[in-house]
Amino acid sequence: MTIFLLLLGAVLLQFLAEWFYRNHWDRHLEVDVKFQDHPVHEGERGYLTETIENRKWLLLPMLQAAFRVHRNLFFEEEENTSISDYTYKRDIFSVLFYQKIQREIPFLAKKRGYYEIGQAEILTRGLLMNRELYLTVPLSTHLYVYPRTTPVSNMEIPFKKLMGQVLVRQRMYEDPFSFRGLREYQPGDPMNKINWKASAKEGDMMVNLLDSSSSAQVLIFLDVEDETIWKYEEIHEAGISLAVSLAEQLLKRGVATGLITNGRDHITKLPIAVMPGTGRGQLVKLYQNLARLDLDLPAGKFPELLSAQCRLLAEGRGIPLLISKNQGRPLFAGMESLAKAGGSAMWISTLYKDMEWKLPSSPYMEIMRWEVPR
Repeated sequence: MTIFLLLLGAVLLQFLAEWFYRNHWDRHLEVDVKFQDHPVHEGERGYLTETIENRKWLLLPMLQAAFRVHRNLFFEEEENTSISDYTYKRDIFSVLFYQKIQREIPFLAKKRGYYEIGQAEILTRGLLMNRELYLTVPLSTHLYVYPRTTPVSNMEIPFKKLMGQVLVRQRMYEDPFSFRGLREYQPGDPMNKINWKASAKEGDMMVNLLDSSSSAQVLIFLDVEDETIWKYEEIHEAGISLAVSLAEQLLKRGVATGLITNGRDHITKLPIAVMPGTGRGQLVKLYQNLARLDLDLPAGKFPELLSAQCRLLAEGRGIPLLISKNQGRPLFAGMESLAKAGGSAMWISTLYKDMEWKLPSSPYMEIMRWEVPR
């Protein structure tokens, strides 16, 4: 009888312990996954932080935390990772009472984009390991992976030609009596703009910045439409990289720069448009918008976008720069109209080496071929 009562008591105690664990294991349990605060560029390494905090007098002998993130973020710890279109990261912890576990998980950002983690799945087992218990934790964390930049040396020719158009436009409209500030001397600056007194004080050549009645602006048009069933993702990515790299160099020289593309935003699903502006904030805005450009979404017809910009460029302020692999007549006619309205323009045609060059010459705009490696 005594043995029976002891066995009954043990079974009852085990039942109560199991019941208590099932009903209290997820109380005061905090699970969080966060990307690093700052963005990275394509090809760079980043990390995310995984945090498990158990704030109660109940240990968790086995706790599995799992979340998914796009496979373009490559985790080097492959033993706990399964990959399809997404990477499913799983980690198993043994958490003591009132214990906080925090670990950084490194990854390689293989491709530009906007990446989010929306939830984590938590799994544990009962004390007898015969029953699985689940918890879904909502998360809100994102990471910008900026486009890879094009080396300045590689784009020296198109940039010099573009800056030549900008300088001509600025000389036409600058007010010599309106002083705005100073900046460091750049190759190509005229000698009459050098501030010799400030140069002697700073120890470097300094150039006067003048306000203008109609400041020169550059409006970059980025065409990512595939006119046939063939997809040219490499060419479009090269165009994105070239666009943001040219914009960065223009902004460094104080040139107001904007971007319009028929590519769509990953979040809003709308075409991207960033009006001309200056400063560090403008560069961040361009990087973020181009990171969110989703080539899997259908792109609009670019000639229609060009016709909508005629008024701005007809005022004589905007210099249009088109980056496109397409060479159709409607696109050429639209760019030539903008060049006539604004007085100048530039077209960079992004093509593979074996692609045919079809664009005719134009007296109104500079046209260049930009070869994209396969």
